[in-house]
Amino acid sequence: MSYLTSAAWIAHDLGLATTIGGTLFGQKALHPALNERLADDQQRKMVADAAWRNFSWMNLAAHGVFAATWFIGRGLLTGREVSKTSRTLTRVKDGLVIASLATGVASIVLGRILGKKVRDREEQEMSGTVGTDDADAGIERLRKAVKLLGNLNLISTAGIGAVTTALSMEASHSLPFSFVSRGLP
Repeated sequence: MSYLTSAAWIAHDLGLATTIGGTLFGQKALHPALNERLADDQQRKMVADAAWRNFSWMNLAAHGVFAATWFIGRGLLTGREVSKTSRTLTRVKDGLVIASLATGVASIVLGRILGKKVRDREEQEMSGTVGTDDADAGIERLRKAVKLLGNLNLISTAGIGAVTTALSMEASHSLPFSFVSRGLP
């Protein structure tokens, strides 16, 4: 296996790890800790917003890295080098990568919009301006949408990791692919 192929594979796996790990940390550690430690609801929302804003750029880059390395590497093969099972797994992974990109970008965009609305709401409260129930309902709908997209992204990205492992194991059984893969970047 060439150094370029190894580097691309490592980058692909690090991108997956960043996306999965960051999302799991936020959902299962950050938010529960904020709920447990901060009594003020608005303060919890502001801290969560700041944390997700910081992570969103890294998350976006990670999505770009694992998708780019997958599609570039995939474009270098014709499909004749692998088994029927590998071709099926490859198509499944294509779909999962697209789903992960779509849900990842959508959750980042909606998360940014949500964060802005939460910050605006905080400014209204600090200035003594009363917000509307419609605005609060809109924030809650956005929060639910972001959470749903985050969960769908986590599932699709974890699926990519699982299919990547299955493809790696399948490749170890394919003599033609083992020869071809040595020359891949």
